[in-house]
Amino acid sequence: MRVAPAELTVPGVELFALTEGRPVADDEIAPAKLVGVAGGLGGKVLEGKELVRAAIAGKPDRRTLARVALWVAQDDGEVLDGPKSREQQKARVGPPVIVRNTLAFWAQTTDVPRTLERGKLDLSTGVLEIKPLPVSHEVAIANAITTLGSVSVSRHVVAIRTLAAACAEPSARQAFLGALASHPRIKSRAAIADEAHRCGATAIDALINAMEQDRSALVRRQAAAALGRIGEPRARPALAKAARGEDANLAWAAKNALGKLK
Repeated sequence: MRVAPAELTVPGVELFALTEGRPVADDEIAPAKLVGVAGGLGGKVLEGKELVRAAIAGKPDRRTLARVALWVAQDDGEVLDGPKSREQQKARVGPPVIVRNTLAFWAQTTDVPRTLERGKLDLSTGVLEIKPLPVSHEVAIANAITTLGSVSVSRHVVAIRTLAAACAEPSARQAFLGALASHPRIKSRAAIADEAHRCGATAIDALINAMEQDRSALVRRQAAAALGRIGEPRARPALAKAARGEDANLAWAAKNALGKLK
């Protein structure tokens, strides 16, 4: 791991950003992980909610505390101090505030499209709750399609679930199943395959193609499992062929799926 000082100051805790020292896959982005050392070098190493609780105890300014909580949650949002757009004015965006025992703040994602989020940090437990600003169903679908095509991979899972839930709608289904065949990122294709059962029989052809053609063993296995969850007999010939193949893991997944067909 590569270690560098984090550009945040919290009394009583030294903060560091950790990144992978080894090369990552072409379709991956190595996010920096935030860790802390209590009392400086030689102290206890802090991560996750323990780090957030230590930051709360250190009583930094509210914006810094919000940034620590977001970073620990691997959320790339930019903490806002006031409105920068008409949308934010309408939402009454303001600086971080403490209400009772909760730090409430606004953040804007750095991915595409940039979206507004509302964060609430429980100052007793260190638990962060963060939700996007509600938008219309049509806007949510459009945003999910754009996000799935962006390089901000941390938000792909939410976009995939949004599209899978709306798979009955042609635009969402086309983007969702199209990405199963063509998305450059292996983990995103695997996540799509895992959610594709929610599309029902309309996903069978795309899943069979993924099971037979995808270059990733992980995606092929997830596609076979999804075919089993859908349960349509139309997938039987393709699953039977995969069950006899040389890929042992895929063969196991295909045999398991065959047992679930109607």
